[in-house]
Amino acid sequence: MDKKDFFTIDLKRPLLRDGPNFLSHTVIVIGDIAYLRPTISSMMFCMIYVVVGSFLLSLATYLLIVSTKYDLVIFLGGFGIAITTFGISLIRPFLQRASFNKQLDIFNNHKDRDVKLHHITSLHINNKIIQRKHALSYPCFELNLLTAHGRRINVLNHNDQQQLQQDAQLLATFLGIELHDCRKEVML
Repeated sequence: MDKKDFFTIDLKRPLLRDGPNFLSHTVIVIGDIAYLRPTISSMMFCMIYVVVGSFLLSLATYLLIVSTKYDLVIFLGGFGIAITTFGISLIRPFLQRASFNKQLDIFNNHKDRDVKLHHITSLHINNKIIQRKHALSYPCFELNLLTAHGRRINVLNHNDQQQLQQDAQLLATFLGIELHDCRKEVML
């Protein structure tokens, strides 16, 4: 029985339903480690929420000290807590760096089980259109890895086509594996 008979995987189907419409991460290679680093623009986007929320909390504290308008203090404080919490929840996934470590022979994305690098057979670039019910649709691209055991794991997901192609090629070269570009074959 041929090895292809065991696993039937639709490589053109995107793994993730959603995706960002901005460049969120880039691949950095230093020695025996390749990792995904969040871009400055994506971190600044998240920090805006934290800064605005913190400002509202500070304003609520100031008003509590100098005024007796408790309803305004409660509103500003609650709104500040909500915005700050939202900003922190946006930042958390960016800080969990996915990495490829040649010394440990492990890919770790802090979501799925670790994968031995020697089990990774190829990288695949897929495209998709993110459909929004009440907003504009936009293109997005994802970089997935395929293992010898038939697993597909998402590595990167954003809408900067050129940067994704560069990052995918850098990772493929780093890992010594093939890169397949499924974008040319189908548009979902």
